Amino acid sequence: MKSTAIIILSVLGLLVHSVSAFAQADAMSYSDCVEKYRSGWGEDCSQCANWNDSYVVYLKNTCDKAIDVMVCVQEQNKEWKRFQHTSMASGDSLRAYACIGTGKYLAWARRAGDESVVFPSIEQVNDEY
Repeated sequence: MKSTAIIILSVLGLLVHSVSAFAQADAMSYSDCVEKYRSGWGEDCSQCANWNDSYVVYLKNTCDKAIDVMVCVQEQNKEWKRFQHTSMASGDSLRAYACIGTGKYLAWARRAGDESVVFPSIEQVNDEY
C-alpha cells in the first residue's frame, strides 16, 4: 500500500511539473521575440526635417509565432516616438526612428491579436521612462 501511494504521488508530481512547464512556455515574454539586428545614426529619414542626427533601429521577430509589437525610440528632448505593428510574422522586421535621437529604444510584444495584453500608452512611456 505504501509503495502504491509513493507511485501515485510521484505521478502526480510529474503531472504538476509538466503542466507548470507548459504554462510557463505559453506565458513566455513575447518581447523576447523582438531582436535588434541593426541600428544607425544619420540615416536618411524622409519623415524628418533634418536627419543628420536621426537614430534608426531595425528589429526582427525571431519567434515562430506572429506578434503585435510596440516600439518607442527616444528623441533628444527625452520624449518617445511610438510605432506599433500588428501581426508581425515570424522573420519579419520593422524600422523605428527618432529624428534627433538619443540611441535608446524600448520594445513590447504580445501574441498577435491578444488584446488581453495591453501596451502602455505613450503618456505612460514618457512618464515612466
